[in-house]
Amino acid sequence: FQRLHPELPLSLEELEKVFVTLDADGNGSLTLKEFTTGFSEFGEPVSCIELYSYSILSISIKKHFVLTTISDDEDEELQFSNLMDRLGAKKVLDDESDVKQLWLKLRKDEPHLLSNFEEFLVRIFSQLQEADNEKNELECALKKKIVAYDEEIQHLYEEMEQQIKKEKEQFLLKDTERFQSYSQDLECKLLSKEKELDQLAQNQKRV
Repeated sequence: FQRLHPELPLSLEELEKVFVTLDADGNGSLTLKEFTTGFSEFGEPVSCIELYSYSILSISIKKHFVLTTISDDEDEELQFSNLMDRLGAKKVLDDESDVKQLWLKLRKDEPHLLSNFEEFLVRIFSQLQEADNEKNELECALKKKIVAYDEEIQHLYEEMEQQIKKEKEQFLLKDTERFQSYSQDLECKLLSKEKELDQLAQNQKRV
């Protein structure tokens, strides 16, 4: 309250009396609850100076309360983030909100169980990491098998194409040979007919 003295039109003694009156548990600090409860229980008229003092105290307490809450929230965020980093949670967990909600609840309501929960998370995330590694290994092995299978299929396809091409060439070659043989036969027959015609023509001339 000494820090508030320059802001208030009260002496240190008067300000101390206000503080002691509102400090219900006598622990030397004034919470927002103590202030509001103490203020509401005043039975005697409150002067403008006292009212002003209470308003300043209220603002100061609220600011302290908000800052403390923000600080605690930031500390919780940092601790949870560090825990998730240590566990490698981001590698195996897409959404940490459920884990975070339970962690915060235990931290607030059952702090004695928090260490057990964190040990449980260590085991679970370790198993999840192992399962994820096994899955990656299986996926890698499967990809290799698929590549090998594709290469084998491609090789068989190329062999089949070569075989078809070879058989086609052989077929064409045989057809060519047959055609040439047939052409030669026709040519021989044609020559034979020409000779017969020549012979008939000569015989007719003699007659």
